[in-house]
Amino acid sequence: MDALSAGLRDLATAQTNEQLVDALWDLRDSAYDNPTAWNDFTAEVFLQSLAAELEQDSGPLTTSAIVLALAKAIDPRPTRG
Repeated sequence: MDALSAGLRDLATAQTNEQLVDALWDLRDSAYDNPTAWNDFTAEVFLQSLAAELEQDSGPLTTSAIVLALAKAIDPRPTRG
């Protein structure tokens, strides 16, 4: 598993604030160490995806909403599954 996939997995399974922070730092490291894996990432797609996730769930912001938004922004192809 590559660092990007592992970081997204760790973000999705974070149970504590410390795990969430660690996962975000790991994703930051992935972006630094392997920038080509992040070529498709744009702030526009991330923010649009995050807003769409939040619109679907009127509850508080969850890590799963962040994970889905990040995953869509990293690889916005509609065939992602």
